[in-house]
Amino acid sequence: MADDFKLLHPNSTHVSFDGHATFNASVLEEFGYVIYSNGTLSNATRCYLAFDIYKPVMLSNGTVLNGTKCDSPIDPIETRGAVGIVFSVLFAALIVICLVDLRKHGASHVPVEKQFRLVSRRWPWYWAVFTAAVGCISGFMAIDVDRDYIQGVAIILQNIFYYVTLPTVLAATWEMTRHWGSFEERKILDVDPFFFKAEDRRSKIEFWLPMTFFLSVLRTWTPIQKQHITAATDLPFRASSLFAVFALLVIIASAINSRYYYRHPIPLKILLCVLLAFIRIVYGIICVFSTSTGWEISVLNAKANPGYVYGLGYAPIVQVLLVMCVGGLREANEDLEIIRLRREREFRDEVEMREAKRERERAEKEESERAVQLKEREAQMEMRLAGRGEDGAV
Repeated sequence: MADDFKLLHPNSTHVSFDGHATFNASVLEEFGYVIYSNGTLSNATRCYLAFDIYKPVMLSNGTVLNGTKCDSPIDPIETRGAVGIVFSVLFAALIVICLVDLRKHGASHVPVEKQFRLVSRRWPWYWAVFTAAVGCISGFMAIDVDRDYIQGVAIILQNIFYYVTLPTVLAATWEMTRHWGSFEERKILDVDPFFFKAEDRRSKIEFWLPMTFFLSVLRTWTPIQKQHITAATDLPFRASSLFAVFALLVIIASAINSRYYYRHPIPLKILLCVLLAFIRIVYGIICVFSTSTGWEISVLNAKANPGYVYGLGYAPIVQVLLVMCVGGLREANEDLEIIRLRREREFRDEVEMREAKRERERAEKEESERAVQLKEREAQMEMRLAGRGEDGAV
């Protein structure tokens, strides 16, 4: 038995926790089990509750009967779990709206052009749906984070899906920004196919986004389950936060690049999404670079203040998706917008042609009138000259 953990109610041959569950001391020692002061029976690989109504029985061969695992959800739902349910419902609603936007903007109404593929305009909604789905799962996992007596799989799953939301929402923002530039290019090329050169700086933008996923998600999560503060501020988490900053800078550079080439103001929805993603990234940086304050507000900490966790961690993700959804509902399908612009150009060209025809007819009429007037003057001059000749002859 470990000396740094206190055994309660020991006697010569048996030990128990507060008299509820009694075990043979030699059997416990043989199989490495320890009764801890929090009422758990564990040998570092297996853990069982051993207090109140939980009374495991250990056989002489080390087998535990009637055992309840330490990470069982036995406590009531608290603030973290309740708010997690609310955000899960919000994410679920956003999935429905994103699917509506996907159907609206993913539909084709004109022949598909090789340069502007149909899947290009669908990618923002694919990423948005995926982000809302993992956010919904993460929110529901918060229920068992509250209810688990000892933190287990629930907090790992909540944080895995939580950290997935950042690279995916950045991907959605990136695709939205990229597609905005692509659509502006399409509108210009629809008027003049040779406006841009084949190769220029517009198409040479690198994307660092995948690194935030590999460093923050693909890692060992056991220390987080054990609530080790050092694991929450280790090098992979810090590196992933910095790569998220690089990814956001790439998105900003892409928006500025498109604004420069296409001479069109950056849409408000892109500015809002970038701002909200920035808030989420700053929150993550504080959590991993501040060893004291960061751990107190980090989503990795099961006892963290839910106001920080949801207000700075989940809320910006929901708001980014909400901005995208509202923008998608308000904006027209890209093909229908192209058709509208073509009809406007055709109407404008027709009006100009009519005006030009009228001007030409007016000019021809004036020219004809001047010709008639000139002929009349010539006839009058001839008559005058003829009259003068007759007077001279007389």
